[in-house]
This record gives sequence, C-alpha cells and structure tokens, in this order.
Amino acid sequence: MPSSSYLIFFHSIMRYLVLLFAVIVVIQSLMGMLGKKKFLKSNKMPALMLLIFCDLQLVMGLLLYYTSIISRGVLSSGMVMKDTYNRFFAVEHSVSMIVAIVLVHVGYSTIKKNIDDGSKFKRLFWCSFVALSLMMAMIPWANKQVVGRPNIPVMPA
Repeated sequence: MPSSSYLIFFHSIMRYLVLLFAVIVVIQSLMGMLGKKKFLKSNKMPALMLLIFCDLQLVMGLLLYYTSIISRGVLSSGMVMKDTYNRFFAVEHSVSMIVAIVLVHVGYSTIKKNIDDGSKFKRLFWCSFVALSLMMAMIPWANKQVVGRPNIPVMPA
C-alpha cells in the first residue's frame, strides 16, 4: 500500500487536471448551447478526459479514505462529527466529491445518447457546472480554516 503522504501529493496534483478539464467542458458546452452549435467529436474529448481524471481521482481518494480515515478508526470512534478536520474529510469532502463524479458520469452518458445537439450541450453544461461548483467548494484550499492544504503540493521527502 503506498504511503498516504505520496497519495495526498498525487491526489492534490490530479485536482488541477480535473479542474482544468471541468472548466474546459463547462465553457465549451456553454458556448455550444448558446451558439446552437453542432455537437462534434472535439466536444466529446474534453468530457471524456474529465471523466477519466475524475475516476482516477476517485480511486486515489478511496485509497486515502481507507488509509487515512478507516485505518485510524476515525469513523468507529463516534467523534467524527465533533472534529472539524475529520468531519470535513470523512463526510463533507468525500460525499460531495462522489456526487460531483456521479454528475460528471451523468453528463458524459448524456452526450452518447441519440438526442438533439442543443440538449446534449445543455445537459453536459449543467452536470459539469454543478460538479465543478461542488469540487471548488470542497477542495481543501490553503485558505480554508482547519482543513486547508497547500495549493501547490510539495513532494514528500
């Protein structure tokens, strides 16, 4: 099992790829929706990359959840909701990110359906926009009290 400090490092680096592709998908789908454009293969690729990076992020997050939260007995102690740090990572961050990843999957599955291009752009936009909003709110940015982590991760020694 990899060291949790390395997992946190790679999980923190990967967030920027997820956010980059989420922003690209949101902007591209908004432009397609407002401009009444045709849905092309070039519109599908960023959504697929977002899906892939979200899934990789989920796997790393689940490994972190197991190695950091379950192995320390945080959930079984009954004190998780009283401790801001543990509550954030064990409940708030985890549940919000899973919901965001489900939305990314719903958005991507929509673009594979045989529906008009306007509907594809609209559904992809709203799923991606809400997912991006959840991600931005639940990332432990450096300025968050108690739970903040460095915005630019440092490789563990």
